Amino acid sequence: MRGMDPPFIETPESAFLVFLVQVFMALCLFFALIYGVPELVLFSLIILAMGLGAYLWSRGSLKHLACGISLSRKRVFPGEKLKIDINAVNSKLLPMLFKVDLFAPPAIAGNDTGQWISEEIGLLWFQRADFSRNLFPNRRGVFNLGPPLLRGGDLFGFYFKRKLAAEHFEVVVYPRIVDIRTVTLPRREFYGTPGTKSPVEDPIYVYGTRDYQPGRPARGIHWKASARHHRLQEKLCEPAVQEKVLLLLDVDGFENEAKWEDFERSLEVIASLVLQMDRKGIAVGFATNGHIKGGGSRMIPISRNSLQRAAILEVLARVTPERADKPVTSILMKGYPIPRGVSSIYFAWKRSTQARAAGIYMKHRNIPVQFILIQKSGGIETVGAMWDEHTSYLEDVLAPENRKR
Repeated sequence: MRGMDPPFIETPESAFLVFLVQVFMALCLFFALIYGVPELVLFSLIILAMGLGAYLWSRGSLKHLACGISLSRKRVFPGEKLKIDINAVNSKLLPMLFKVDLFAPPAIAGNDTGQWISEEIGLLWFQRADFSRNLFPNRRGVFNLGPPLLRGGDLFGFYFKRKLAAEHFEVVVYPRIVDIRTVTLPRREFYGTPGTKSPVEDPIYVYGTRDYQPGRPARGIHWKASARHHRLQEKLCEPAVQEKVLLLLDVDGFENEAKWEDFERSLEVIASLVLQMDRKGIAVGFATNGHIKGGGSRMIPISRNSLQRAAILEVLARVTPERADKPVTSILMKGYPIPRGVSSIYFAWKRSTQARAAGIYMKHRNIPVQFILIQKSGGIETVGAMWDEHTSYLEDVLAPENRKR
């Protein structure tokens, strides 16, 4: 890939040219000694000494050189600043001049070709140098950054050495947050006031443990945690909340590359919904039948703990439409139990057999479902009154300025 070529590459031809020069000067020295030309002898010796010194210098140029990179954050939203700090330490007596090259892929660099971060550094003995660059990622996904390429040599530029530093990072870019309209959830009889906490703890949502308090019910003891801590631990549960929402993403139909833009827009809406519901105090979960890059669960159980939003955004950053080997309903049936009082929002490309099966499954589980589709025509037209009453389209959910033009 041409965009990933470093800005300067030492070619075998350049090393061969230096070798030819050294051979030529050796021949000059030989004939100068035979024919007694002292000026040529001195000149040849100087050139040969420079070549030998340059070779020995280059051999040690990258020894005892440490180079590391660090990031201001490893998880960002598109458009947020990602600061990259690079440091180099020369831990020897030999001064050195070298170059650091680090390639940032297009999504991290914020352009179409990627960007080489390059810096020429001169270090004296036992000296350290630091520099930094700011990048602005512009596309969702999971990307590798690093390792840096170190290139050193002699002061004359005769010989070169290269090596890769050890450090590299995985950068996770979340979906873009966009303005959306409030999605009307299919309602059932809930108790309490929207977004308010109940004095009653919900035993389904365990977010931690603490030392067991004497007099507390024994059913609250967390036996596995007690065994780990060698003392009794009791569960810490979230207060009961009025609304619980399960967001579902069916990737069937998005496999075609021409539809990936719509897939990305669906993820942006889901991420925006997660943040919106979190602000409103709604417990939210997520499930998908898409492939999770790097591995991980396809289902995040419904919860309102402090890590829930980050967990769902992580899955949204990693999910791809490349493999829809199972319907969403199979993920639900094999995943965590769905608590009572849940509403669901089902994102899909169009009205399909899988969406129909999911609607029937939700109906049997007494879970109201709202479908949000991309395509406005084609596919199965009716499943009772399900499509007519509980279907909207992505364009209608997006604020006008974010709609597809």
